[in-house]
Amino acid sequence: MPEPLLTPQELAAWLKMSRVWVYKQAEKGLLPFHRVGKEAIRFDPEEIRAYLNEKRGIKRIYGESRNPKEKKENCLHGA
Repeated sequence: MPEPLLTPQELAAWLKMSRVWVYKQAEKGLLPFHRVGKEAIRFDPEEIRAYLNEKRGIKRIYGESRNPKEKKENCLHGA
């Protein structure tokens, strides 16, 4: 049985982020979501897990830093 869809508030609590952050990430297309009606959005926990796992894989490739300059240096030096 599939897990129930999460509201933005529930996802924010799960990720330990703000509700505003969740909305902004969804608006930018960075978090997968589903529209319910005209304005409501919901998040599938399985899709969110897959998205996070994908991002972790990318993070491992480019290094742990979020600083773009450090990522570039790490790639150039093979770190």
